[in-house]
Amino acid sequence: MNLTTWVVTKKNKVKMKIITKYLYKEFFTFFFISLTTFLIIYLVVEFFGKIDNLLEVNVPINMAFSYFIYQIPFAIQQLIPVSVLISVMLMLGIMNKHNEIMVMKDSGVSMLNLSYPLIGISILIGIVCFFLSESIVPITSSRANHIWNVQVEKKNHKGAYKMSRLWYKGKGSIYQIRTYDSRKNIIEGLSIYFFDKDFKLYKRIDAKKATWTNDGWYLNDGLIQTIKDDGSRKSIRFNHHLIQLPESPQNFKHSMKAPEEMSFWELKKYTRKIKEEGYDSTRCQVDLHIKIAFPFICPVLILVGIPIALRKKKGGIPFGITIGIAISFLYLLTFGLSRSLAISGSLPPILGAWMANLLFSLLGIYLMLMEES
Repeated sequence: MNLTTWVVTKKNKVKMKIITKYLYKEFFTFFFISLTTFLIIYLVVEFFGKIDNLLEVNVPINMAFSYFIYQIPFAIQQLIPVSVLISVMLMLGIMNKHNEIMVMKDSGVSMLNLSYPLIGISILIGIVCFFLSESIVPITSSRANHIWNVQVEKKNHKGAYKMSRLWYKGKGSIYQIRTYDSRKNIIEGLSIYFFDKDFKLYKRIDAKKATWTNDGWYLNDGLIQTIKDDGSRKSIRFNHHLIQLPESPQNFKHSMKAPEEMSFWELKKYTRKIKEEGYDSTRCQVDLHIKIAFPFICPVLILVGIPIALRKKKGGIPFGITIGIAISFLYLLTFGLSRSLAISGSLPPILGAWMANLLFSLLGIYLMLMEES
């Protein structure tokens, strides 16, 4: 390398260092403003939507306040991707409008050079988002759901989640549930222990599957064991059995852990056990892959947002926000559709979780190449 080349390279590095610092400063300014604004809007909507319910049941002020505080980490985690996109759209849109982008290009800075720092910081934000979902969100979401279910909806908290199973205390019985699909009202891996008034076990029912119908619980592939006074047992196997129980799906709905209440490793362990025992683990597999796919939304949306922001020179801040929200909505629509297809079995779980990222990544790369050409 001769002296001239070295000097030019050195100048380019210094120039990119200055530009990168400027981009980071502008990006984080817009990012914190966007995130704070969206969070305030979310809390205001949530407050006016739930405050009547909280006041009707005379929930103490401090507990009502705690309920909204506990929702903040989950709200932040969900709002980070759209805030990242809006920040890039606003920052680059304003820079483009003021011809700052044109000056950078004239000085030899390509769009790819401009994109690297923003994609890099979005990856770091995605990592922070992942650790937030692993450490804080499971705890705060669980507490917020507990306040709402127990204090507001007055659901008796008789369920305990132990050893990757739900244990529920019913009326004269104890339920052991492996998995419960609240949308279809289907239980897989059900054991019911019946006790008399002296808490002595007199009957046990095991079923591979239980489906709620208007007539009661419809059990499949199971065993009924009746324990007599002398300790002997009478066992009856069945393929189908209809049983009337005091407990309905509503009793179990609020006792099962939601995906956001579990860390990645908890959900992975739970999914593996369900799969090993022969139960349907599709929904859990999809949610597990989503745990990994979700943090990548940040770089994916930035990849799409950068070329779109650089193309527009008119419209200002309102137009940038509108475009950013429209892209986010389209992404969430694709994400929700692919997730539903995966849960229904139409797509493999990993593809259902990653399809939106894949499609929008390809779109972003295409737009970036079009902008460079």
